[in-house]
Amino acid sequence: MDELKQAEIKDFLLEFKKIIVSGRGLDIVNRHENLEALVKLGLTKKNLKEELMTLSVENYCEGPEPDRDRLGDIWVFGKQVGTEEVYIKLKIAQVGKEKIAKCISFHTANFPMCYPFRVEERKDGK
Repeated sequence: MDELKQAEIKDFLLEFKKIIVSGRGLDIVNRHENLEALVKLGLTKKNLKEELMTLSVENYCEGPEPDRDRLGDIWVFGKQVGTEEVYIKLKIAQVGKEKIAKCISFHTANFPMCYPFRVEERKDGK
């Protein structure tokens, strides 16, 4: 089950990143919380794109869950950016025949995040 889930996460991330690089690019939802976080973290939209391109299965938190507002599924990831843990909500949206990589949320986490596939480093160095 875990291997199937990890494969599903990898597939989502590969498609998401492919859309960013060779598709329409990245759409960032223009929410005050997202824009404020970019300023607080000292990131530009280009830096945000670079941060998203580094996401892996280890950054996965939850999903896919159906989007309650529009068709499609929502995926949640987390990432350490500087000293902050960042909550990241992503979606691949279908608009006509075109797929769009959307960053719905990118802001400091409001609660501790769970990473089911994160490999923790052991303190004893083994």
